[in-house]
Amino acid sequence: MFVMIVGSGKLGLGLARSMSSRQDDVVIMDTGLNNTRIGDGFDGIIIDGDPMDLNVLDQAGIRNAELFLAVTANDNVNVFCVEAAKTIFNVPKALARIADPERELFFHNIGLETVCPTVSGINQVLDYIAGERFSSLAINFDPSFICIHPLESWVDKPLSKIDIPGKMKIVGVVKNNHIVKLNGHKVFHRDDSVVITQGRGKEDRKWIV
Repeated sequence: MFVMIVGSGKLGLGLARSMSSRQDDVVIMDTGLNNTRIGDGFDGIIIDGDPMDLNVLDQAGIRNAELFLAVTANDNVNVFCVEAAKTIFNVPKALARIADPERELFFHNIGLETVCPTVSGINQVLDYIAGERFSSLAINFDPSFICIHPLESWVDKPLSKIDIPGKMKIVGVVKNNHIVKLNGHKVFHRDDSVVITQGRGKEDRKWIV
């Protein structure tokens, strides 16, 4: 499989080395990328170029890619690149790394294929909790998220009908120890665990499961 990867952080480099070791044909691109940064264990093509430049993407062979992965540290760059891959270069599969779960949910809902490392990390913690059979845990995991039981005014009402206070936004609910994204028809039950974001602030916030 011919794979093009944009982004040379730990995720991008790790994917490039892993997919190269599986005998995939891999091109990795980023500004300032060189052989020294990628290290051993990679026999694909390394391109020092700006992934926001459509001509650079074209010259790198994106039209022939079977899979395109945009995994830079910049959500906007990743969204732009994946949109270009799908709509301009007709790449059959394209995935964007979105670090912000709120934005990831938005882009996912409008049809973009996305992955969110924050949500993945949360789910790993929840898997750990389930494996250890802990009934509750409080950790400083991500300062912008908490997990709560529904407010009394939310119980037995669909998401579209509830009044969410302040800047609070509902991200999903925990089902089988994983975060499940919601639609407006979701009815909250008293024993649900609801994942919310309150925005980043100086005060400490905790996950409570």
